[in-house]
Amino acid sequence: MNNDAALKLEDDIREILLPSGLLPLGWFEIDGQSALLIGNVGSSQWQAFSGSEQFADDEADPMNRWTVSVISAMAEKLRPELVEHIRYPFGDPNWPFQEYAKQALGIDQSPIGLLIHPEYGLWTAFRAVVIFADKFDLQEAQIPDHPCDTCSDRPCLNTCPIAAFTIDGYDYLACKSHVAGEQGRACREGGCLARLACPVGSQYRYQKPHQAFHMKAYI
Repeated sequence: MNNDAALKLEDDIREILLPSGLLPLGWFEIDGQSALLIGNVGSSQWQAFSGSEQFADDEADPMNRWTVSVISAMAEKLRPELVEHIRYPFGDPNWPFQEYAKQALGIDQSPIGLLIHPEYGLWTAFRAVVIFADKFDLQEAQIPDHPCDTCSDRPCLNTCPIAAFTIDGYDYLACKSHVAGEQGRACREGGCLARLACPVGSQYRYQKPHQAFHMKAYI
């Protein structure tokens, strides 16, 4: 099927997902099959998620369960034979979502390990990949300029209060211990200070309750 068919399908999916705040982010291929990366930009999904039954039921993994419910409902609204498989960045097996995003968006890692988008900065999240039975003639993702290449200050590497991020890697054990402790209150309630320090896409930073939700889940 041609690229116009893929764009029409993407528009249909975008419309279905609109109330959830999730959206299609980009096409790529997995083992010769056409796949579409689904996620959120900034806190686009927070209102829908925070008002959901999964958020309120006090059960484990509310956002993961909400994501499955939203994506499953979307698949049901499309032609039943169209969606062959759905992959999520949680559960088993552990799918390589960073690699999927690199293929779909042409983006690369920031110095702190998170993928960075030239417009949205560090404020995208990848929630699902939908793999289709039909093969589409897809255009390759354009590789944008990497915003970190022109960032001389690199505030993401010198803002963390315990220097958990360095050019050599990420000390996640020290980070988690700090965030969980009294001295980590700013990180725990307002989000990762290193991530917040990045100037790219600052208008898309997660809302404070959204930040706090993820930090609580992290620790």
